[in-house]
Amino acid sequence: MAMDKKKLKSRIINFVFFGTLFVLLVSTPARSWLLRQALSTGLFSASISKEAVTDSSIVMPLHFQDGNGLQSSTEALRGKVVFINFWASWCPPCRAEMPAIDKLTARLRNDKDFVFILVNLDDEEETGRKYLNEHFPQLPFHKAVGYIPTDMFSGTLPTTIVLDKKGSIVMKHTGMAKYDSDKFIKQLEALR
Repeated sequence: MAMDKKKLKSRIINFVFFGTLFVLLVSTPARSWLLRQALSTGLFSASISKEAVTDSSIVMPLHFQDGNGLQSSTEALRGKVVFINFWASWCPPCRAEMPAIDKLTARLRNDKDFVFILVNLDDEEETGRKYLNEHFPQLPFHKAVGYIPTDMFSGTLPTTIVLDKKGSIVMKHTGMAKYDSDKFIKQLEALR
């Protein structure tokens, strides 16, 4: 009888453990939540180096369209600090860093020196648009128009780029990061 209780207890523990593991592996929201917890530790803080990653003369412009259908390019945004994030709604690390990007844009939204471009790479544009509208309605929706320069995006999601006022890439980060830290915001503000 005591052995049966031990076996039952062991099976219940195994079921809970493997059930939780299964949910984390197959559920995008669950993986996103877990990754957000990792972001909150501060281990994934974003940082801008003092030197440009690329010279503005060799950076190909990114052409994009906003949620209202207006087209523009990074070339037209020279004179502003440009934060570009390539993301998709199905990508757990992308979803995990969205709250930090939302807080960052909220802090700098009214500063005319900064532009935020969130380039959605979902196969279906409406899927990405719906995700932002439901979870982060203040974030701007963009889609790439034409070629995406490989010095900005080489296929890994999420990828974040910061361009200085001259159009040089001063930060390129692949993978998730915490963009709402005071340190990162001060580094952005120093690019003014």
